[in-house]
Amino acid sequence: MACDAASSGADGGDGAASCAFAVHFRGELYTRVRYADFTVRDELGSSRPTPCDDTGEGPSSDTAGTETYATYRIEELDAGMAVAVRDEPDESGRRDRLSLYVLQRDGGIPAEAKKFLDSKR
Repeated sequence: MACDAASSGADGGDGAASCAFAVHFRGELYTRVRYADFTVRDELGSSRPTPCDDTGEGPSSDTAGTETYATYRIEELDAGMAVAVRDEPDESGRRDRLSLYVLQRDGGIPAEAKKFLDSKR
């Protein structure tokens, strides 16, 4: 899981960190998007969650760096843009407990993946 710093408000208190779901797959960073309508194909291997340091005291999981998730091809997009990951989030919205993860680069998500996501909303 990747972490993003978040401001605590106007009182000037310490900032808090929150973790976004992200995985590394084939050397690239993919982040989970809220979208449940995709078709799962063959298993591609495994992905590894990114460590999360939401307390400033190191990764919050005792299994950081060792946990892996089954990762699958989806029919609608090339695996170089998006994959399905069995990370079992409570809010996945799918019976198979798979979530859609989209490649993240400096400029955001690939244009084809954005077009796919926008067309399904």
